[in-house]
Amino acid sequence: MSHVAMTGMPASGHVNPTLPLVRELVDRGVDVTYYSTAEFADAVERAGAKFRAYPDGAISSRDIAAATQSGSSVRVVGRVLEATLTLVPFLREEFARERPDAVAYDSNALWGRVTAAGLGLPTISFMTTMVLGPADFKGLTAREWAHTLRLTLLDFPQTVRVRRRVLRRFGTDVVPSTPMLPMFGDLTLFAIPREIQPDNARPDERCHFLGPTVSAGGTVNSGLRGAEVDAELAAHLDGPDPVVLVSLGTLHAGTGEFFRTCFKALADLPARVVLAVGHSTDPTELGSPPANTLVRGTVPQLEILRRAAVFVTHGGMNSALEALAYGVPLVVVPQQVEQLIIGRTIAERGAAVVLRQHLSHRPVPAGELRTAVDRMLTDSSARDRARALGAGFGSGGRAAAGADLVEEFLRRNGAH
Repeated sequence: MSHVAMTGMPASGHVNPTLPLVRELVDRGVDVTYYSTAEFADAVERAGAKFRAYPDGAISSRDIAAATQSGSSVRVVGRVLEATLTLVPFLREEFARERPDAVAYDSNALWGRVTAAGLGLPTISFMTTMVLGPADFKGLTAREWAHTLRLTLLDFPQTVRVRRRVLRRFGTDVVPSTPMLPMFGDLTLFAIPREIQPDNARPDERCHFLGPTVSAGGTVNSGLRGAEVDAELAAHLDGPDPVVLVSLGTLHAGTGEFFRTCFKALADLPARVVLAVGHSTDPTELGSPPANTLVRGTVPQLEILRRAAVFVTHGGMNSALEALAYGVPLVVVPQQVEQLIIGRTIAERGAAVVLRQHLSHRPVPAGELRTAVDRMLTDSSARDRARALGAGFGSGGRAAAGADLVEEFLRRNGAH
């Protein structure tokens, strides 16, 4: 039996897209050992893999969220490098016992790549979003560049110091050069459609675009979940007006200012608004919501998207693909450059509007938010284009095609 070790990034939007592929491989007789944090143990085991926990304190979803919420991509890299110092020795011991035929890793889980390269094991990278090239940053305004560079420069010295420690400890031959993240593997699988990937030179012959790993009828990728459709939410969703869902995802913390702007912008809209504020905002501190608005910390995102007419989102890849899978047009409020590119890519295809003020640390005007939501509600062509995009996402073969590629890769590399 072939054996694959998967080293995950402990964040819902990174773990969940891998699970359909894990299930497909296990069903075909491949033994999968999945490394992550205890938060994801149940989900991993339901997919049929053997779960192994990272050591306490190495890295957590809260660590990743805190680094992401800073707005600095360099801080995220620094946190990954710090975790690598702890996790590579741990994984070396694990792999000596488990003896995997190949190592699969999240494209940001540097510790998996470094361990595999040091042991000479074949590698499979799993990408949950697009890969950006230099040309993709040219659309930033001067103000957006200034804000991005300020955050980067603050974290750059510490990240460089940690990277030097990683290089000294593990060697330049196993640590990727710049850009360090995301990383390709000997085989690289993208859980996105090819048409969403910007046209740049970085993807090569190792790269295969599967599309979303699950169809709209299944459990897709991310979102502020952990809740069920209770009686209050069901009554709110079942009214006569269209549903507008607002959520900035699991890693990005929406501010009280933004959520109060939503109150002001959408209060007299003929719609039923569901506002998911996440774990970092206390709903009681926002004041009384308008009569048409229900505020929750977490929501069953897919259940709401089944009924939604518009989704106001940060534009993370998983949330965007989930919405399009249900034919829901987007109002994208990006919190980082990658989400801006995702939003613009969908907007160019007529299924989104992008409000980019947060990229330069400015508030979103209530009037602009209201206009954008109203446009997506009333423009029937936007919903038609969202449906058309979602309908084409299966052309890459999804999880089944990914499993085919992994099995062939294992055979080529001598696995039993």
